[in-house]
Amino acid sequence: MRVPPVTNPAELFEKLFVTDSKDRQARRAQENQVQASILDSVLEEANRLSKKVNQEDKAKLDEYLTSVRDVEKRLELRQRWTNQPKPKAPFDKPANRNAVEDLPLLYEMIALALQSDSTRIATLEIGGDFMPQHLGIKKDWHGLSHHGNDAEAIANLITLERYQIEHYGKFVARLAKMNDGERTLLDSTTVLFGSGMGDGNSHKNSDLPILLAGGGYKHGEYREVPREGINKVPLCNLFVDIAQKMGVEIDSFGSSTGRFA
Repeated sequence: MRVPPVTNPAELFEKLFVTDSKDRQARRAQENQVQASILDSVLEEANRLSKKVNQEDKAKLDEYLTSVRDVEKRLELRQRWTNQPKPKAPFDKPANRNAVEDLPLLYEMIALALQSDSTRIATLEIGGDFMPQHLGIKKDWHGLSHHGNDAEAIANLITLERYQIEHYGKFVARLAKMNDGERTLLDSTTVLFGSGMGDGNSHKNSDLPILLAGGGYKHGEYREVPREGINKVPLCNLFVDIAQKMGVEIDSFGSSTGRFA
C-alpha cells in the first residue's frame, strides 16, 4: 500500500490503523475498476497501433507501453489493498502538537508501518514547520541557516540539528530491534537521512551531509568522495545503488554517472 502524504501524527494514524467505511471501500473498488477499464482500452489501442508504425516510432511506442504497464502494476497492488484489513493500533490516536515534539512519534509510526507491511517506502520531510522555538531557540530555522558565521547562530543551529539526528539514530535503533523474518527490519530497510543543501549560509548544494543505515550497507564508516573534476561522485549515484539493491532495474537516475561503490 502507498500511504498518501500526511502532515501530522493524527492523520498518519488514521491512514495506518483506521479501517475505511464500507461505502469508502466500495467507492475505491469502483474507481479501481474504471481506471482498469481505461488502461485496457489504452493498451488495446497501443497494440493495434504498433502494427502500423515504423521501427523508430515503434521504439517510442514501446517506451510508452512500458510506462502504461508500470501504472497497471501499481493499480493491481492498489486493488489488492482495497479490502485488506489494517493492523491493530498499538496505542490510541495521538493529538497533534508541533513538528518538534511530534518527530519521535512520526518515526515510531513509520517503524510500525514498515513492520506491518502497510507500506514499503516512507518519506519524512523536516521542513519549514519545524520551529526552533519549541527547542527554546528564538530565531527561525531559515534565519539560522544564514548564520553569517555568527557563533550564537551556529550554536543554535547545532542544537536544532543534533535533536533531529538524535531521533534519526533512535529510529535506526528501533528498526534494529524489530524482527523481519529471520533478520531485523533494519537489515531489510535502507534508511537515508540528509539534506539537499551542503551549506545553507551560501546556498551551496554540493558536499552534501548524508547518513545511510541498514539495507545491507556497512555501518560505522565515514566516506568522503571526490566533489569536483572528472571523478566527481553525484549523490544520484547512491540512489542508483539503493534502487538496484531493491531490485529496480535501472542504470541511471538524474545526474548519476554510475553506481556508488
